[in-house]
Amino acid sequence: MNIFIIGILILILYLCCMVINVQYKGDTSIANFTWGGGVLIVALYTFFTLSHFLPRQIILTSMIALWAGRLIIHVYKRYTGHDPRFNSWKWQGFKALIINIIWVFGQSTMIAIMSTPVFLVNTNQISGLNLIDLCGILLWIFGFCWEAISDQQLFNFMKNPNNKGKIMDKGLWHYSRHPNYFGEIVMWWSIYFLALSVPKGWISIIAPITITFLLIFVTGIPLLEKAMKNNSAYQEYKKRTSVLIPWFSKK
Repeated sequence: MNIFIIGILILILYLCCMVINVQYKGDTSIANFTWGGGVLIVALYTFFTLSHFLPRQIILTSMIALWAGRLIIHVYKRYTGHDPRFNSWKWQGFKALIINIIWVFGQSTMIAIMSTPVFLVNTNQISGLNLIDLCGILLWIFGFCWEAISDQQLFNFMKNPNNKGKIMDKGLWHYSRHPNYFGEIVMWWSIYFLALSVPKGWISIIAPITITFLLIFVTGIPLLEKAMKNNSAYQEYKKRTSVLIPWFSKK
């Protein structure tokens, strides 16, 4: 059987398992990061079946694995069944099944887009690293640490019962209302830098552009800001704090 067909079948099996899990839990928000797991599958599959284990391939695949692994663990650790972005997404019966199938399998487009950099790198045998690669690696480490630290700071804040009803404005959240999204965007632009060194690598710019657009204008910041529109404390926080790019708080 063709190696690409096998890869597609593995992804379809993965998406089917996600639909079953969402149906069992009765919570569509569980599937919000389906595309992340799909990108991880593509990265590992292409690395072990198509790459020559060159430095750039090893580094980029490791980046994807660390990124996806940390996010999956974080999402699982903080899961309560109440994601503010999906509180209104409640269906029952056959309608729920149809919606969940559409939501999960619809993310296959996102998987294809976000897998472009690692697919191009793992299928092109270009050896050696250059200055752009090194800049991308350093920038990715910065973005990864920024997102991981901000996520952990928020998690620690929210699990403390004394903080119920309060707004997190300490640590990295003092400089940005969405520091985790800032780190995520930085990481994907860094990944694009590593893909630039392979033939047609420039095409993979679609990945950082997509994640930047979605987080700023669609599924990230807008949904969270809307969910907090009636919170007076958050509105005060909003007035003095940068929305995305870290900056000093306004007095």
